[in-house]
This record gives sequence, C-alpha cells and structure tokens, in this order.
Amino acid sequence: MLLTVNSIRKNEDDLINKIISDVIFHELSFPAQTRFAYTVINKNPPSMPVIYSNYPPKWIEKYINMTLYKYDPVVLLARKSITPFVWDDKTLLFNSSAYNKIFAAAREFNILSGYTFPLHDHENNLATLSLYAEGDCGLLSKCIKEHKKNIQLLLLSVHEQFMHIRPYKLRPEGNGRTLTTRETEVLRWASAGKTYGEIAIIMGITESTVKFHISNLIVKLGVVNAKHAIKKASDLQLFNAYE
Repeated sequence: MLLTVNSIRKNEDDLINKIISDVIFHELSFPAQTRFAYTVINKNPPSMPVIYSNYPPKWIEKYINMTLYKYDPVVLLARKSITPFVWDDKTLLFNSSAYNKIFAAAREFNILSGYTFPLHDHENNLATLSLYAEGDCGLLSKCIKEHKKNIQLLLLSVHEQFMHIRPYKLRPEGNGRTLTTRETEVLRWASAGKTYGEIAIIMGITESTVKFHISNLIVKLGVVNAKHAIKKASDLQLFNAYE
C-alpha cells in the first residue's frame, strides 16, 4: 500500500526511487516503459533541483549541467499550477529560443510528451512528479486517468519522506555562500534567543545594522520572518559552513 513508505529502510538516495517504482510498477501496474522523475526545487531563492528518476541518465546530466531547469516550460507551468497537466512540444509554446532548445534536446532522448503532477509546500519548494512513456503513450494515458488520485497521493507521500530525510539538499545555488559571515553570526545569536539590541551590543554594531542583516537574510532565504529564517538556515546546514 502507499502508506508503507516509512517501513522502507534503505540508502537515502535509493529510498525515493524504490518508493516510486514500487507504487507505479507493482501497485498501479503501469507499463514497463514508463519513465518517472520526482523533482524538488526551491522557488525563492532559485536552487539546483534535486531529481530522483529513471529517465535516461545522460538526459538528467545534460539537464543539470546546462541549467535547463531555469527555462524549462514544464517547470514554469508547474510553478503556476496546482492540478496535473499534460505537456508536449506543441502545447507548451513559449516565445523563446531557450524553451525551444530544451525540447530539441529532449527529443534526442525521445522525451516528446508527458504528464506532470505539481505540489507546492510550506517551505516554498516546488515538487513535481512527471511521467512519460517510451513507446505506447496511449497505455500510459489510460493508466494515469485510472490512477490520477493515487499518483497525487504518491507525490504527497514521497515528498513528505524526502523532506524528512533530505531537507538539507534544498540549498540556494552556491551551497549557502550567499550568506555573509556577518549575516550568519547575527542569525546564530538570534537563534540563541538574543534580542536585536543584545545582538548589537555583542557584535559591536548598531541595532539598525542588525535589522538590516535580518532583512537581507529573510530575502535570501525566501522566508517571511526571522524565526523562519533560523529554522531554514538550520535545515540547510548553513550555520555549519562558517564553523
């Protein structure tokens, strides 16, 4: 059953792929030529996506190395969607050579059309589960129509598991180096329960400077307040970079 997610005890990277494979191929009986990609990307600040997939490895390598995720029309549409959608190089027409370049590259790997299920979480992440078929697309379409609710539940279950075991993988591009040493020090003292006034005295700066650093941190981490910034910096292990 879908709820057996927590009972699987394997290597972290293998775990996600096993969960998805077991449900898609064994529980829901999707055709063997089905390809899936579970992807997580932070929306603000932008991050390199974390991808678990049985897509062609060379395509995943090209997708990451060429930073195609920054222009991927499927990702752009998923950012605005809360319901599943169908995509191909004809329905997703964007006025940009970059978008056309993505589909041209995808065609080299026979990735012509597919389905994407989006999920937006409370940490400002976009998670997607995309499916396409090598071969009979009609059979894949039939399976998706029959099991749409189960696939959405699968995405929810997988994402919950991912956020539990690998929250630190969702780092801003640059592995958190966008935070200055001063900003990190301010956040450390704030996490210890110090007030802005106390932090100013400890660090030998003005209270307005402390507030300035906090404001920068909120923007850089894509959060709404200092408390959330502390939690996110801890989850991303950004404090460790300056120890």
